[in-house]
Amino acid sequence: MTRQLREKSILLAWQVLKVIRYSTKLALATALKNDSGDLAVRLKEFETSIGTSRKAYRLGKWLSDLNTLRNTPVLTKAGSLELLASGGEGVYYFVEQLTWLVKAGLLDKKYAKRFSTISAWAELVGYVGNVTLNGLRIAAALERELMLTQELVRRKKEDDTMPDDVHLIKEVQALRARRLLRTLAVVQDLSDALMAVNDVTDGKGPVSSSAVLSACGLMSAFISVHKNWPS
Repeated sequence: MTRQLREKSILLAWQVLKVIRYSTKLALATALKNDSGDLAVRLKEFETSIGTSRKAYRLGKWLSDLNTLRNTPVLTKAGSLELLASGGEGVYYFVEQLTWLVKAGLLDKKYAKRFSTISAWAELVGYVGNVTLNGLRIAAALERELMLTQELVRRKKEDDTMPDDVHLIKEVQALRARRLLRTLAVVQDLSDALMAVNDVTDGKGPVSSSAVLSACGLMSAFISVHKNWPS
């Protein structure tokens, strides 16, 4: 198994856990909202356990963001946004390790709230950078796609076929595929950002419904599974 495939398998397992967790949270927020019976209690414990397990999966993940920062030219617009995205995400993953240590009992629980606030803010900053960066990339890809499509249409109308037509068609297809993935990434980041805003505002934000937030988490998880599913 190649390193890339191994990393995708780990990410896939992590995201499958996210699907299970937010499916459970959604059930607790809807069908079992006012249920205090044994099933609801067990599902809540199950959801909490999965949340802790997912934090364990992310141990050391901040190093990937640190490596990205080291190789990012910051004197460009894209570089500045990458710095914002990877910097926020890196801080988030690092602090999440500390949160996991609290849940594991190694660190005092008095730090839990502080770590949660820092990680939520860092996560939100990362999403702002990611959404802006992907938005710019989508716009650039769309501009290139339109230019190539117009050129192909012109050649077809003028019966001016050229040897590189097939190459241009393949490039348009590749641009559309990348644009779709980046659009999904924006939807995913916005869904996760809503949950981060809720954490930052301590549940007093514009969207505080447990059902809506659980649905956002589930949507984000499904998009991640789609992106990391072996092709």
